[in-house]
Amino acid sequence: MSAARLADLGGALLVRPGRPRPHNLVSTRPDLTELLTRGKPAAGLADILGSLYSLCGHAHRLCAQRAVAVARGEDEADEHGAASALQLGSLREHLRRLCMDWPRQLAVSSRREALAAQAMNELQQCPAFVVPSLSSNSTAGEALPGLLDWLQRAVLRMPAPRWLAAWERDPQACLGEWAGEGEGWLAELFMGMPAVADRVLDTADLQPHASAATLRELADTLQESPAFVRQPRWRGACADTGPWNRLNQSAGQHLASPSLRLGARLAEAVRLALPDEARRSGAQWLASGSLALGPGEALAWAEMARGLLVHHVRLDNRGDAARVDACRVLAPTEWNFHPAGALAAALERLSAEVTPARQHEVALLMAAYDPCVPYEIEPAWLEEAAHA
Repeated sequence: MSAARLADLGGALLVRPGRPRPHNLVSTRPDLTELLTRGKPAAGLADILGSLYSLCGHAHRLCAQRAVAVARGEDEADEHGAASALQLGSLREHLRRLCMDWPRQLAVSSRREALAAQAMNELQQCPAFVVPSLSSNSTAGEALPGLLDWLQRAVLRMPAPRWLAAWERDPQACLGEWAGEGEGWLAELFMGMPAVADRVLDTADLQPHASAATLRELADTLQESPAFVRQPRWRGACADTGPWNRLNQSAGQHLASPSLRLGARLAEAVRLALPDEARRSGAQWLASGSLALGPGEALAWAEMARGLLVHHVRLDNRGDAARVDACRVLAPTEWNFHPAGALAAALERLSAEVTPARQHEVALLMAAYDPCVPYEIEPAWLEEAAHA
């Protein structure tokens, strides 16, 4: 499918390996939030944003519901239910990436079809997709009793607590030893990664949700600059966000290579499938919250599969008939695929020649950052022809 066609369907990322920043990573994703939400009833905002951002609709619904409730001066209800919904929705997103996308993105060409078929067969048996949602008083492990057994058999090929303990001790050693044993389709993917998987990414972690003060700082920036949501920077620097950068992550753990970023996604899937343990696993792992900013105005945020999601909402009044005066969505894709960011720097270091090896390297980098829109590699000669 051409880049033009992809853009017609909601935007795309044009990737130009070997080209200098900021010209090697171009987003054509339109920002439709203001257009589709301004003047609409606040009560329906969650449905609008959940449909507009359908890939992570569960997280957008949660943030919109919380932002509207706090802007109205209402208490947030059912915190446990919200945490459980975020847990299950994020787990499903991780498993889709692992089983549907990674075999085609990461496998060597001679093994791609076989590994993709094996992973898809396993995914079709996954208990996480059996029930549409969780009850407000249950977690994924409780509602889906076969989930952990499935993960250990179909994905890890070893006990999940033991794998996670090894990851927490030394992520790099964990991946090397586990993949080196060569058991299972996912371990084979990690073993076959190109050298670019271990290159260190020059990046800054993103945690404005660590305190009310930094959340207010972020809210002020959103209010002052509507264009901020298109190419955001945190305190003047590009930053990125994902499963490698959570509030509950161990202090000092800096996962700064593509392979470790992929490992962090797998580790988070393991955490979300395990029983609840404070700040370590289950529904307790992912953080979320909200902040009142003034009458009729609030910020809500959630750590979801692709990273930190933030909604800023301003209503025209605080009653049941309130309408949306302004709504801004700050999504992980805009942080991670900034044209001057760490991924763009990694693309800059690649050769400009589009070969099967180059396509494999680009696919790995994109899998590590997980965009919510398709991407297309645009050769240098095509860019040059367009500007001739």
